[in-house]
Amino acid sequence: MKSPHQESLLSEVEFERLLNAAASTHSFETLSQTILYARGPACQPTQYLRIVSMMYYKLDANKIPYRIINGDGVTVNELSDALDFAFTSLIGLGTTMRIWLTKVNQQDFRQQLAKGLRAHWPEIRQWVLFLYRSIIVQDDLDIDLRHICKKAVLEFLGLIRDDRLRVWSKSVPTDREVMKVISDLWFLETRDPRFSSWDSMVINQRESAVFGTCLLMAFELGVSIDWENILSVFLRDPELIAKVSLCHLEGEISHGDELDLFCITCDLQIISVLSQLEKIRLALMRQGVVKAAAEILALIVGREWKGDMQVFASRCMITATALLRSRIEEMDALPFLSQALERGLVASLLKCEASLTSAVQPSARQEPILLLAEVLPGYSVYRSVLHQLALAVDSVVGQRLDARLSKSGEFCKAWKKLRDTVDERRRLVKRDISSGHVQTCQNDMCSKTSHMGRFKRCGGCLHAYYCSRKCQRYDWQNGKHKQYCTRIQQRFIRTYGQMSPIHSKNLKFLDQVILAELKKHRERLSAQPSKLTLVELNLVGGEVGMVFDARGANANPFGTKCKCESYSNARWKRMAEVLREGKTPMVLVRAFIPGGVSRKIVLQAIPLAVVVEDQRRKGQVMEKHQFNLIFTCCGGEGSERSFILESTGVDDIKLLTTG
Repeated sequence: MKSPHQESLLSEVEFERLLNAAASTHSFETLSQTILYARGPACQPTQYLRIVSMMYYKLDANKIPYRIINGDGVTVNELSDALDFAFTSLIGLGTTMRIWLTKVNQQDFRQQLAKGLRAHWPEIRQWVLFLYRSIIVQDDLDIDLRHICKKAVLEFLGLIRDDRLRVWSKSVPTDREVMKVISDLWFLETRDPRFSSWDSMVINQRESAVFGTCLLMAFELGVSIDWENILSVFLRDPELIAKVSLCHLEGEISHGDELDLFCITCDLQIISVLSQLEKIRLALMRQGVVKAAAEILALIVGREWKGDMQVFASRCMITATALLRSRIEEMDALPFLSQALERGLVASLLKCEASLTSAVQPSARQEPILLLAEVLPGYSVYRSVLHQLALAVDSVVGQRLDARLSKSGEFCKAWKKLRDTVDERRRLVKRDISSGHVQTCQNDMCSKTSHMGRFKRCGGCLHAYYCSRKCQRYDWQNGKHKQYCTRIQQRFIRTYGQMSPIHSKNLKFLDQVILAELKKHRERLSAQPSKLTLVELNLVGGEVGMVFDARGANANPFGTKCKCESYSNARWKRMAEVLREGKTPMVLVRAFIPGGVSRKIVLQAIPLAVVVEDQRRKGQVMEKHQFNLIFTCCGGEGSERSFILESTGVDDIKLLTTG
C-alpha cells in the first residue's frame, strides 16, 4: 500500500484498507496517517467525507474513559492511550475541515459538513467537557497531557470562527457549560504561565479567537449572553476580568516584531463586548484600556504591512479606534483622553489613512475620522485637554505628517477641523480672565452671584454651590436638589470617583469658549427684538450647534431625556423669568459640553453688551444678573449610553464644604 504521505491518489482498495485500519481500536499511528492524507492534495471530497465519519466514530461518547479517570493508581500511559484517538480526532476535524471548506466551493458539500457537525455535536460536546474537567484543569496530571488536550479542544472549537458552519456554531454561545469552558481556557492562559501562548515553547492556541468569536456571534445573533455564568469563572470580580483582558493585550504586544494582528483584534473585540457591563467597563477604564488601545494603534500604524497582513492591520486599526471612541464618548473621559493623547493618538489617527486598505468598509473607515473631527474637537472646551491637543497639533505640523494626507480626502478635512478648532481656542487661553469664574447660588429662589471661591458647595454631590446653609436647606426640602444629589452620589460611587467636578481652570476657560461662540453671531444677537434672547449651544461635537430663541425650555439637542434633566430645566425657566423682569438686555445660554454619560449642562446669563462689545453700555452691566450654573448629568433613561440609577437612601443633606 502506498504511504499516505505521498501526494498521489490512493486507489479505492488502498483507501479502504487505510480507513479500516484507522477505524480499528489499536491503530493510533494509522489514524494520524489518515488525517495527514485528508490534509493533502490527493484526497478526494468523497474520501474526505468518509474520513470525517471515521473521526466522528472515534469521538463516540461511549468511549469516554470515565472509569480510568475515576480509578485508583491510573498511570500516565494508560490515560494517554485512552485519550490518543479522541484528541487526535478533535485536532483532525479542526485542521482539515477548514481546509476543505475553502478547497471545495460547492454548497452541497459544505452543507453536508455543517449538518454532520451539528448532528455529532452532542457527543463531541461531552468529550470537550470531559477533557476540560478531568484533564486540562487537573494540576496533579502530566503537563504535556494537559497541553495536548487543551490544544485539541481549542483546535476543534476554532471551527466556530467559520461562518460556513453557522448551522452548528450558533448553538455554542447559548451553551452555558461550553461557554464556561471557553472563558476559563481564556483565563487559564494568564492564570498559569505554563499555558501561556506567548511562551516560545507553547504554540498559540487562539483562546482569544475562540472566546471573542463566541461573544461577537451572540451579539450579532441577538442572543443574550449568560454573564453570570461567565463571570463565575472570574469569581464575579470585574477587576480580575479587566486585568485578564489587558494581560492578553500586553502579551500580544510583548512579541515585538512578530505581532499576531488577528489575536490583537480578537482581544480588542473581547474588551468591546465585555464593556457592555458597566462594572467591567469601569474596571477596564481604571486599569488603562484607553492607554493600551492608543499604544496598539501607534504600534500598528508605525509599521509597513503587505499582502494579507495589511488587511489584518486595517481591521486591527478600526477595532482599536472604535474602542477608543466608544470609551471616550461613554465615560467622563478627561483623565483617560489625556493618557491617549500622551501616546500620540492624533499622529496615529492621521497615519491610518495610508495604512487602511480598500478591503475596509466605508462605514468602518469613519471610526478614526470621527475621533479626529468630532470627539477630540469637542473635548477642546476643557483647557487641560486643549493643552495636550495643541502639543499634538504642533508635533504633527513639525513632522509634516499632515502633508502626506490626500488633499481631497476625509482625513484631511477632519484634520483641518481639529487643527482650526485647536488654533482658535488656544488663542482664548492667552486672554486676560481677570474677572474670574462667576457662580450662582443653586437655590431656585435665590439670585445671588459671586466670584468662584466665595460660595460653599454641597458635601454630598460636590457639584452644587450655595451662598448659605439656609439656601441649601431650602433647595433640599423644596427644590429638586435632594433627588439630584442622591443620584450624583450614586453615580459617583458606581464610577469609583470618575465622575468628578470640573476643575476651576476648566470652568474659567469654558466661560471664554461660550462667549467666543456667541460673539461669532453678535450681529444676529444685537438684532433680536426681545430684551432676553435664549440660545442653545451644542459644544459636544466638532461642529458647534447653535439655536436661537429656544423658548421651549425642554428642547434637548441630544434627543434623549434623563431624570436629572428636569432639575436644570427648572432652573433654566426660573432664570428666564428673573431676567425678563430686569432692565438690562441679556443673553440666556444653555450649553451642552462633552462628558460621556456624565455630560454637562451649563446655564449662563451674559449681558448683551458684553457679547456685542458695546463699550457705551458695558458700564450699565449689573453683576447680579450674571447667572452661571453647571449641572452634571448622572445618566438616565432613553439612551443606550445611560444607566437607570437607584436611590442611595440618603435622607439628609451633607455639610457644606469649601469649593
